[in-house]
Amino acid sequence: MTEEKARFFKALGDRTRLTIVGCLLKHDHCACDFSEIAGKDQTTISRHLKILLEAGILRYEKDGRYVIYSLQDDMMKETLEKCGIKKVDSCCPGSLMDADTKKHVVKKNYGKIALGMVQGCGCCDDLSGEEIAGSIGYSNEDISSFSDANLGLGCGNPTALGDIHEGEVVLDLGSGAGFDSFLAARKVGKTGRVIGVDMTAEMLAKARENAEKYGFDNVEFRQGDIEDLPVESGSVDVVMSNCVINLVPDKSRVFREAHRVLKDNGRMYLSDIVLLKDLTPEERSDEKLICACVGGALMKEDYLSIIREAGFTIRIIDEDKDISKRQYSGYPLESLKLELRKG
Repeated sequence: MTEEKARFFKALGDRTRLTIVGCLLKHDHCACDFSEIAGKDQTTISRHLKILLEAGILRYEKDGRYVIYSLQDDMMKETLEKCGIKKVDSCCPGSLMDADTKKHVVKKNYGKIALGMVQGCGCCDDLSGEEIAGSIGYSNEDISSFSDANLGLGCGNPTALGDIHEGEVVLDLGSGAGFDSFLAARKVGKTGRVIGVDMTAEMLAKARENAEKYGFDNVEFRQGDIEDLPVESGSVDVVMSNCVINLVPDKSRVFREAHRVLKDNGRMYLSDIVLLKDLTPEERSDEKLICACVGGALMKEDYLSIIREAGFTIRIIDEDKDISKRQYSGYPLESLKLELRKG
């Protein structure tokens, strides 16, 4: 009995699981609803549902292709209410910002950055692009070589996290104005190739203009979502990404796509923002925080879990916790820098 109680209270010791339970106190829900309700990707939601099921708090039944979740019984409902858990009224899909809206907000904001209408992503208005780049791992030579491509966007330097060899094919996820792509292009040389993928037309236009200005003919910029890459399977040696995946609604799909396009034994170098403490629902729906790489970020362990589930092995290269104060107004987060390997 004591063990059952411990499992019960442990299951309720998480904000996301409390949100799920609060919604189910109101009425039953399809499993697919909870991603939008809680602002989490479906893989993370599935993990939380499993914990609640194992604690005996929830049950489910299949209705065609849907899985409907409900509280275990009326006694469980009464117990939860006695514990002070409140019903969540705003638990209909779309009550929080949905995936399409988030994508539209990000695209609109980063389009303005590309056009020079706003400076930076909103995380660090007091710092110049040069100051930000210098603080996250770029050399003065990097910055001065491609100054028009450095928009002060990033939380690390993926091109410095591992070896990129001459003749390799490199894919840059969320390539922006081309800064990291051009640094990679110098490493792969004329026998190699760099592909940048970005969803924002204004960023692509700026990147292509910069490629012509800097004389690169081994760099190609393609328009597309990094959740559905316009790249052939098994065609890339290295994937890199710099503070972009946190902006994407379906992060699990991004890593599955990266795994798909990599050759066997291919590798991925990335820096991204992860949370050390969860945000409130209001913070997760805040447009400025989403565009500043905070509102859409995952908890660190959830982030690492979806990477493993995509089939990668992980090496943590660095965890920059100081970036919280430097760039992110003290929000509980860090810049996680990783090397991933496709086995």
